[in-house]
Amino acid sequence: MKHTGIIRTTTITGVVAALSLAAIVPALASPASGDPVTTVADLDGDGEIETVSAQLTGPDDQVISATVHGVFTSIHLGADSSVPLEAPRVTDLNGDGRAELIVTQSVGANTTFFTALHYDGRNLGQVVGNDSKPLSVAEGGGVAAHLGYQCTPLDGGGRTFETVAAEADDVGADPLTYSGTRTVYTLRDGALTTQKTIPITNRPVTDPVLGTDAASCDQAGS
Repeated sequence: MKHTGIIRTTTITGVVAALSLAAIVPALASPASGDPVTTVADLDGDGEIETVSAQLTGPDDQVISATVHGVFTSIHLGADSSVPLEAPRVTDLNGDGRAELIVTQSVGANTTFFTALHYDGRNLGQVVGNDSKPLSVAEGGGVAAHLGYQCTPLDGGGRTFETVAAEADDVGADPLTYSGTRTVYTLRDGALTTQKTIPITNRPVTDPVLGTDAASCDQAGS
């Protein structure tokens, strides 16, 4: 199978960055400047819950940290310090029972950009594609674009992770139609593999090929 890299949603032209959508997993702490925000997740899939913290550590920098079986792990990521920090979204992108974390990195008027973290048994690290570059996925887009992600159950168990990046064919049209791509991935050991890329051409937003549902990626029980 020929593998392709992650579709970079930043290539969608005409997108005016910026709607901050609420995190699926609410923060358990106040997002005051400099204070950590927290959520809970089963990072290693053993049924025990870990507390995950996010904290701004400087201009446009955040640290995500957790303690798993007494061992502390953390990672620095880019952040948008012009808006309140959000706790990571707790997800399970492949349905293996181990949580991944969807972390907000930048926020615009209609679009929010995220990356994803995976716990490898010792450390938190960014989810990457076959090109070894960290995942960047967008949500929102206003009327100019349709951007988002969802997870779809597989018949034999597990899930695929799917991203949609589509641009309006004509923002003045009624009804609006969109063209772009839907990319289907599988995740193993923190690395995404592209299973297929589905072209989207002149489709209304109600077409299933444009469907996105971030909640479908929730970790079971979260």
